[in-house]
Amino acid sequence: MTRLACWIAALFFTALVLANFDPHTGFTSLIRFGETWQDRRHSSLQNLPIATAPGSNGYDGQFYAQIALDPLLRGSEIKQIVDAPVYRSRRILTPAIAAILGVGSSWRTLQAYALLNVACWFALGWLLLRQIGNRDWIAFARWTGCMFSLGVLDSVRQSLVDLPALLLVVLAVRSSERPNNPGSTLWLALGNLAKETNLLSTVALHADKLLSRAHRRHALLSLAVAALPIALWSLYVHTRLAGAGDGHAAGNFTWPLMGILIQAKVSLREVLHGNLDSRYAFCLLGIAGLSVQVFFLWRTPQFTSPWWRIGAVFSVLFLFLGSWVWSGYWAVCRAVLPMTIAYNLLLPASRRFWPMWIAGNLTLLHGVWRFL
Repeated sequence: MTRLACWIAALFFTALVLANFDPHTGFTSLIRFGETWQDRRHSSLQNLPIATAPGSNGYDGQFYAQIALDPLLRGSEIKQIVDAPVYRSRRILTPAIAAILGVGSSWRTLQAYALLNVACWFALGWLLLRQIGNRDWIAFARWTGCMFSLGVLDSVRQSLVDLPALLLVVLAVRSSERPNNPGSTLWLALGNLAKETNLLSTVALHADKLLSRAHRRHALLSLAVAALPIALWSLYVHTRLAGAGDGHAAGNFTWPLMGILIQAKVSLREVLHGNLDSRYAFCLLGIAGLSVQVFFLWRTPQFTSPWWRIGAVFSVLFLFLGSWVWSGYWAVCRAVLPMTIAYNLLLPASRRFWPMWIAGNLTLLHGVWRFL
């Protein structure tokens, strides 16, 4: 029965994606190009039929998609068409894969980029199903809490880098469970190129070995190998885009809890004044749900579990996220997505499972609602 439920859930997800297809613009509505940036798009896109959100700035996917048109950053347009060229160009893996799949065609590259998250969703679903199993409804709830979390669905809905980065973390964890398997280091290296905060997962996955004298040298070597590609690529980016700035970094972090408290205050004020916009109403639920995840992870520490270590390190990141991220709380859900996965995988199948599952997944319905 639960296997059938997973198939139904996958069909529902497929319907959500297909609803964004247009015979004229293809799947470009998933990239969310904004009208405000229309005059500053890459020259090769000017005459293409691209779905554009009227009167909107669009979202981050439009910049990564255009990096895919020049993944080696050889042209001069990147500095003008991307809002934060250095910051975004560091996250090169997804744009590079789209460029390869596009085989030189700007149109094919856009379609490939838009659908990469969709492919990652199915790959993640298959991997988690193998890990969790489909024995009962609790297993299905774990799977659903991961697959339909706001962070996962928003990455698909706006063609972002968060889901591909998460998929590589899952592959790294699976590989680390097999003795003397170098695959874990490879997946971590690729994950770091997808999103630099994956470095936290890299450290967390090796933390137990770093504390062991017998395994410390091997762990340090693996860490170095996993971090080397992103270090070299970052150096290359700064060389190619010298003077372009790194504008997004400043507002991403603040003092512990300050970003959460400020956003909670703003959201509560707006709701009390009758503004039930999802940015504010669902944000309060998001803060509550993510706080439950943090509480659970530190209430029941499991240092020997790689997923607990990964969840724990992202729970610390959660405390430091600043106003730039909290301005749309769904960005926070994406930033700490590994913590949400860890929560759903580690939640004990006890009599408190269902109330804890509901409390920790309060953003799930909003994730689906934003996709509709």
